[in-house]
Amino acid sequence: MPGETTYTIPDDVLTAQLQGEAVLLHLQTKSYYRLNATAARIWKGVEDRLEPSQIVNMLMQEFAVPRKTAQTETERTLRDLCARGLLT
Repeated sequence: MPGETTYTIPDDVLTAQLQGEAVLLHLQTKSYYRLNATAARIWKGVEDRLEPSQIVNMLMQEFAVPRKTAQTETERTLRDLCARGLLT
């Protein structure tokens, strides 16, 4: 989709993948965040430089959910991660 926002992970955010979940450490704030399986896949999509629409398609396939559900979850998660300074 032209004009889509792309997200980047700041250098001061570290990631560890753990059995379908992810743990993030924001070095500047020294805060840890634990992502559930869905949020971890969204994070992985950002790591893989996917656009939000590509992440939505990935969630639809991997979790067998309708587009609206995948889109709502992707948008909510990306907003939350940005608000916490974990994405720019």
